[in-house]
Amino acid sequence: MRAKPSSQARKVAIAALISALGVVILYIGSIITVLDLTTIAAASMLVVLAVIELGGAFPWLVWAVTGILALLLLPNKEVSMFYLLFGGPYPIFKAMFERYHPVVSWILKLSFFNTSLLFIITAVAYIINVPETELDFRLIIFAVGNAVFVLYDAAASKIIAFYLVKLRRMLRLGSYF
Repeated sequence: MRAKPSSQARKVAIAALISALGVVILYIGSIITVLDLTTIAAASMLVVLAVIELGGAFPWLVWAVTGILALLLLPNKEVSMFYLLFGGPYPIFKAMFERYHPVVSWILKLSFFNTSLLFIITAVAYIINVPETELDFRLIIFAVGNAVFVLYDAAASKIIAFYLVKLRRMLRLGSYF
């Protein structure tokens, strides 16, 4: 008779599988550049899965492993950079921020997004060496980015609720975690 793996070992193995799937999803976005933001959002939903099912430090581990492997392996570094700076950590912070009053929660979420976007724009400007005239579009990028972020957050909340209420029970995933 085989010994049943410990709960901690099972969580480590599941976190590794989630990370590997995240790298594959980001790789698709790296190759098909039209899907880059879509695949970042999909990979961030895997971090949501880690937050819900694994808890503790495992979501951070999934984010870090997925991000570092993506940075090392993907041909398009922008996808991995955006995932590392925003897509990966956001679901973890979203879970923390939503414990507060909705107004405070939105202030924290928008602050996190705008800080991440500023880091991304700055990194891209210095790494790719974008001329200053091209950076004049920053206000437009921030305005459109905030509007899209609000839609992304609302969609993520709906997907999380759907997973918790219907999908998790239907697939009986709780027994695997």
